[in-house]
Amino acid sequence: MESDTLAFQVDRFLDVKHNQATRAWYLKYLAPMVMFFGRHRALSSISRMDAEAYWQGVRSRRTCWERHPHKPTEQRSLAPTTVNNHLRAARSFWKEMVRQRYLDYNPFDHLKMIRDSRPVEMKAITPEDLRAIWGAAKQSSTRDVAIITVMATAGLRAGELISMQLSRLDLRKGLAWVEGKRGWRKIFLGQASVQAIRMYLQERAVTGTDTLWLNAYNEPLSTDGVRQMVDRLAERANVSGRHNLHAFRHRVAQAWLDSGINANIVAQALGHADVTVTLHIYGNQDERRVAGAIRQAEMAPFEEPLGLADLESN
Repeated sequence: MESDTLAFQVDRFLDVKHNQATRAWYLKYLAPMVMFFGRHRALSSISRMDAEAYWQGVRSRRTCWERHPHKPTEQRSLAPTTVNNHLRAARSFWKEMVRQRYLDYNPFDHLKMIRDSRPVEMKAITPEDLRAIWGAAKQSSTRDVAIITVMATAGLRAGELISMQLSRLDLRKGLAWVEGKRGWRKIFLGQASVQAIRMYLQERAVTGTDTLWLNAYNEPLSTDGVRQMVDRLAERANVSGRHNLHAFRHRVAQAWLDSGINANIVAQALGHADVTVTLHIYGNQDERRVAGAIRQAEMAPFEEPLGLADLESN
């Protein structure tokens, strides 16, 4: 039966991905798997040994950017992130096949990601681009201003932002509860965010929904809706640099650490399970930032720590 074939089920899997970027990501990493096993291969015929053979082939590839519309083909190994993305996509697909009872087990569930020892590159929006987008939001609507302000100051994930609810919002105390990766967590809102949200609430339509952020149809705003809004503001502000939703979160964390806020506090504010996660992501700094910090503290070795001289004299 055609419904039992790999290509048919991959197409079904992609069709239910409503977000275009998500669908494109899965297509990119599932297409090589379909090509490897064959479009008409029966799902039930693919074993763990077959999965191991495919995984070994991905890990041993030495050609990059094949059939890429803009980049020339290069003869080198795939980046660890790219290699692991192939496995992530495969696991998700086969897990869904098990959930729909086409199979009894996931042939990829025993395979392990390769270790990526490269330092994490922090990809944050620049302060200049952030100010430009914020300025464009002020010319757009109170909702856009409030969202950009919260994104630029609270360090939320996109999913946490759209989970904000009226019933879980206390503007008097500057508190809100958002749904994070491990359940609901408390976030702290500064004066600018509180003021921006209050101005938005004065114009927000009165509806039966508890969701804080609404779209143009007075329905709950989605992460894709937030992304489209930011893209629209970036275009108006002539911002061509990085401005994806997570780039705002990176900028917040970077600014907090630069301001001298303790890493444990930053970890809690970001909703990280452990401070080591925070240090792993944000401990790696580019050379420009390292050079600036070192030059600013150039004469520090010649000076007494603050308060130490008074302590000794006493």
